[in-house]
Amino acid sequence: MGLFSFLKSNKPAYTDRVWRTTGQALMNMITDAMLAITRKQVPIVLCYFEDEFEQITKFLSEKGVPAIPLKLYHTEKQPGVVWYASATTAPEFVAALAKESVSILFFGHYPMPAKENDLLQKLKAGFPSASIVFYSSLDEPAFKRFGSERIVSLLDKLGMKEDEAIEHSMVSSAMQRAREKSCQYGSPRATCHLGGRVVFQEC
Repeated sequence: MGLFSFLKSNKPAYTDRVWRTTGQALMNMITDAMLAITRKQVPIVLCYFEDEFEQITKFLSEKGVPAIPLKLYHTEKQPGVVWYASATTAPEFVAALAKESVSILFFGHYPMPAKENDLLQKLKAGFPSASIVFYSSLDEPAFKRFGSERIVSLLDKLGMKEDEAIEHSMVSSAMQRAREKSCQYGSPRATCHLGGRVVFQEC
C-alpha cells in the first residue's frame, strides 16, 4: 500500500503511483503486470517515448519476462504474457481485446494532458472495467522542474521507504497541474520533445 493510500477521496479515471527513481517505477510496473496475469487479466504496458519503449524492451529481455509487442497480438495471441506498445497505437487493438479482462499500465505520462485525456477516453470506452495505472518517478525531468528534491526530503522525514510508492488522487491532480504549466513554457512541439525525447508520432 502506498503512502497516503489511507486517505479517502473520489477516484479519478486512472491511478498514479510515483516512486523515487525510474528504475523502481519500471520494476514495479512489470511486477504488477505479472500479478495481473495471475488474476487472469491481459496486461498491456504502454509508453509515449521511444527511449521508454527501449527501456521496457531491455528490462523485459534481461529479466526473462514473457512478453510480446502488442503489434503482434493478432498473429501471436496467447495467455500468460505481458503485451507492450506505444500508447498511440493502443486504440487499434480495442476491438481485438474487447472480450478480455484488461489491465492497462502506463510508463509515465504524456506532457500534454489534453492529448492524453483523449487517449484515456478511447481506452475507457473500449475497456470500461479496466484498471489504468500510471507509473512515474521523482527523478523525471518534469518533476525536477517543480522541485522534486524537496518532495524526496519530505518523504525521508515522513519515514517513507525507498521502494514505497506515493498513491492518491491528490497526487494525480498535482501532476496534471504541473504538466499543464509545462505546456506554457513553449510550443506544443517543444513540450512534446521535452529533454530531447522523441515521441512515436507527430505532436
